[in-house]
Amino acid sequence: MVPSTVDVWADVLCPWCYLGEQRLSRVIEMSPHAEHIELRVHTFQLDPQAPTTVMPTLRYLAEKYGAAPAQARAMEEGMAQWAAAEGLRYGVDRPASNTSDMLRLVDLGAEHDVAFDYLRAMQSEVFGGNDAAFAPDTLVRLGEELGIPARAVREVLATDRYAEAVRADHDQAVRLGATGVAFTVLGERLGIPGAVSTAQYATALDQAWEQIHG
Repeated sequence: MVPSTVDVWADVLCPWCYLGEQRLSRVIEMSPHAEHIELRVHTFQLDPQAPTTVMPTLRYLAEKYGAAPAQARAMEEGMAQWAAAEGLRYGVDRPASNTSDMLRLVDLGAEHDVAFDYLRAMQSEVFGGNDAAFAPDTLVRLGEELGIPARAVREVLATDRYAEAVRADHDQAVRLGATGVAFTVLGERLGIPGAVSTAQYATALDQAWEQIHG
């Protein structure tokens, strides 16, 4: 049987990606067609100009969007409640930094068939509030836990390998109409901008399946 594809574009720092992936994963697992659904992960860097130094997320948001500290905290506390409802860790006082290295490692993960798992592992460290989430040793450890040799991770971190792949992923999403992430395309025909509810993902997945398989 021809598999039904689910293409997901995400950035590690994107909270709605973090929530949307959790909901979508649950829907796929519960689908009667789960074994015939192929999940493909793509990267989309929301802020290529983000500093490479690690800073508190609230400070990053305040500087990037001009939000008052109290406003930024209120927004993040609201997101934390959404995350808790999905069973996800979500630290308001978590680290933020440029995600270029992490996104390149997602492409490395794809070579080992663990792109989605690597992305989710890095998100868990960031949103869980690990101040060392962006550190090379952390990224190596997460890769090794998924079966990726440490030397392969360190090689990517020491070079610009996969940088072109990250740009290509971004450009593809833009061509498909994305202006940001979360962004999901089901069956190469049904696009979903943003993170939607579990029920909406389930309905869209069923629709895409019917369009492909009748």
